[in-house]
Amino acid sequence: MADPLFPAGDHEAGSTIHVFPGRHVLGRVEAARYLGITPRRLFLMELARCGPVALERGRYRTDALDVYRVELFLSAGLPASEGEHRNGLAASLSPAAPAPQDPFMDMATQHDLLEVGTFIGARVAIAVGLIVIVLSHTPLSRVLFHVIR
Repeated sequence: MADPLFPAGDHEAGSTIHVFPGRHVLGRVEAARYLGITPRRLFLMELARCGPVALERGRYRTDALDVYRVELFLSAGLPASEGEHRNGLAASLSPAAPAPQDPFMDMATQHDLLEVGTFIGARVAIAVGLIVIVLSHTPLSRVLFHVIR
């Protein structure tokens, strides 16, 4: 049976692999260094699903990290050119140099984590409140309050 993708047996002649530029993938530690935050903060953001878009768990594209940084600058009301400037600085870091902490990224990512934590905390408080209301009108509540005293 003939291969429809290679009708005349062209696949036998050799294949060419094209590498697309600008698609560097970084691990969590390198991505955190690239953003100027700690790897632990990036891990927490990954768990809370509020940080940069991950290629897969613990792996990030540099262009996704660049977009995330610019979005944080825009959401803070700062010019996107400053975010792009910091993207250029991050791209020019040498691997042997110590990792500089970016105060803006530290503050902005902390804000993102606090927003997610507040959302989750509010939902938990609502659920606990509903459970208390339901249990307060049942005979089970008298047993529970008697045991607690």
